[in-house]
Amino acid sequence: MITKKLYEKDAYISKFNAAVLSCDKAENGYRIKLDKTAFFPEGGGQPADTGTISGVNVFDVQIENDEIFHYTEKPLETGVTASCNLDFDRRYSFMQNHTAEHIVSGLVFKEYGYNNIGFHLNESEVTFDFNGFFTEEQLKKLEYEANKRVWRNLSVTAFYPSSDESVTTSYRAKSGINGKIRLVKIEDTDICACCAPHVNSTGEIGIIKFLNTEKQHGGTRIFMKCGTFALDDYRRKNSDIKAICGMLSAKTENLKDAVVAQSKRLESEKAAAKALRSELINYKIKLFDKTKHAIYLNGADIKQLQMAADGLHKAYGGVKTALCENENGCAFVMCGDTGELETEFKKLKDAFAVRGGGRDKIRQGSIIAEVEEIKQYFEV
Repeated sequence: MITKKLYEKDAYISKFNAAVLSCDKAENGYRIKLDKTAFFPEGGGQPADTGTISGVNVFDVQIENDEIFHYTEKPLETGVTASCNLDFDRRYSFMQNHTAEHIVSGLVFKEYGYNNIGFHLNESEVTFDFNGFFTEEQLKKLEYEANKRVWRNLSVTAFYPSSDESVTTSYRAKSGINGKIRLVKIEDTDICACCAPHVNSTGEIGIIKFLNTEKQHGGTRIFMKCGTFALDDYRRKNSDIKAICGMLSAKTENLKDAVVAQSKRLESEKAAAKALRSELINYKIKLFDKTKHAIYLNGADIKQLQMAADGLHKAYGGVKTALCENENGCAFVMCGDTGELETEFKKLKDAFAVRGGGRDKIRQGSIIAEVEEIKQYFEV
C-alpha cells in the first residue's frame, strides 16, 4: 500500500491520525510505514520533517522506492491508529525559505538566464548555486525585486499537470526529481518542478535577505535567510550591536566610526608597546649576566626574541638564546657562530622535542616541554 502524501494536498497539516502499516528494526532505531503522512521526506534539497508518532520521536523521514518510511527511536505496534504531530515551527520555516528560493531562482532565470544548479536548506539558512556571476548592483536589485514579490502577497499553488498541460506548460526543472512531475507556481513570477511543501502566499515569507555570496563551480553561491530564519538572525545581530555600542559608548548610527577610531587607537598603542619592549630588551641586554647563556622574555614575539638573541650574541659572544612561553612550551631563538651554534642546537634537540631549524647564525622554533624544565636547562 502506497502511503498517502497529506503534505501535497495541504502543507499546513501539523496533526493527523494514521494507521501503522509496518514497523521494522533499523540500524539506528525503527522504520515505520503509515497509511498516510504529513511528514515530508528528505528531498529536493530540503531536510525531512521531525516530530512524534504516538509520542515517539521521529528523527528522519525517507522515501525509498516510492515508499515513505519514518525513522523513530522506539517501535510502534502494527495495526494501531497513531496520533502524529509535526514540529510545525521548523517545517514552516523551511516552507518560507523554500518558496523564497523559488522566487529568487525564477527571477534569476528570467533576468539573466542562469539556472539553479544546486540547492540546500538546513536548520538556519539557504544556499543555492547558479551557473553564472553577478555584480554587487545586480545582487542588490535581485534582492529588492524578490522582496517586492513578497510585499505583493502573490499566490503560491502546487499541482500535478495533466498530459496536455505538461506539453504546453513551460517550467524550470531542478536536478534530482524523478517520477511524476509536480509543479509549484508563484503568481507572475515562476513555475518550477518541486516535491516540497510551500506557503500559500508570498507575504508569509516576511523578508528575503541575502547574507553573502561566493564563487562556486564556475558560478555563484548565494547564502540567504528568510522568514523566521531572518528574524532570528536580525535579533542576534541587533543584540550584538547593542552590546558593542555599550562597550564603545557609541550610538548605533555612529558604530562604524567608533570601531574605526578604536582600531586606530589600538594600532597606535601596539606600536608604542612594541617600541617600549624594544627599549626594555636593549636595557636587559646591557644588564645581562655575562655568565649566562639565555634570557627569558615573557610575552615576547618571534621578532623580539630574534632581536634579543642577536643582540646578546653580538654584545657578549658565544651562543645566546632568547625564550618565551607558548602553547607547546617555549618559543626560542638561538644566535651564534655557525659551528658552535650547530653543536648547541643538537644538544637542545637531544634534550627535548624541538620543532624548527634555521641556517647560518640563527636557529629558531618551539621546544615542546614543561616551561620550568626548559628554564632549568637554560638556567634562566
